[in-house]
Amino acid sequence: MHITFDSVSLNYGSAAILRDISFEIAPGTSAALIGSSGAGKSSIAKLMMRACDPSGGTIYIDGVPFQGYQLWSVLQYIGVIPQRSEIVSGDVRENVTFSLHEKQLVDTTDDDIWQALDAISPSFRERFGTKGLDTLVGQQGLKLSGGEQQRICVARALIKNPALLVIDEATASLDSETEQVVQKGIDAALQRNISALVISHRFSTLSNCNMFVILKRLIDCDEGEPQIEAICGSAEEAYDVSPTFRKLAVMQRFRP
Repeated sequence: MHITFDSVSLNYGSAAILRDISFEIAPGTSAALIGSSGAGKSSIAKLMMRACDPSGGTIYIDGVPFQGYQLWSVLQYIGVIPQRSEIVSGDVRENVTFSLHEKQLVDTTDDDIWQALDAISPSFRERFGTKGLDTLVGQQGLKLSGGEQQRICVARALIKNPALLVIDEATASLDSETEQVVQKGIDAALQRNISALVISHRFSTLSNCNMFVILKRLIDCDEGEPQIEAICGSAEEAYDVSPTFRKLAVMQRFRP
């Protein structure tokens, strides 16, 4: 999936959130979106998931304006791994297949579900024991650990066989040990040669990205200054050319 942002802006009421955002994510590219809190990173993710439409400019999917597609026809190819796991009451099967369109659900077998879970954590087969996919997760996933909940959300994104993966601060609320486990699952997803937008405050989670889009906060931009500070092909290049990237990297003691 080829994603193009062409001079995209976004307003909430009278407040400008994004201004003149332009970049492309080619098929197979994992793009890291870097910026300080309040720069509009999650707003870009919402635009890519069609949770809202631009106030100006155009988003293209494979050369066609996003609004030119029926919503479901695009969303069935977009997998989302959110910051906070969204677990529904029910069993494991229901949770992994929760975001599938009804046409996809009909063709999804238990073997497909296990394949998605195994790609994230083979230990799930032992964890769920004899009940397997029928294992109840409890109200809002209370019977699962935070790491297990988030790994199920990763499997939920993968089972769609997405052409685009949107990862929005997927490990932000996890402790360091659990983060490493979940990150392994995300890394496995990114090795499938799909397009991806990765939003993360933790630079340690960006090792598989091959494109870096550095975003400034609008309040830090001078009149007419682009909100995108730099677009780079590596963390090393971003560190050299982007003051915003370098500042955030120093704060995390990260040196590419």
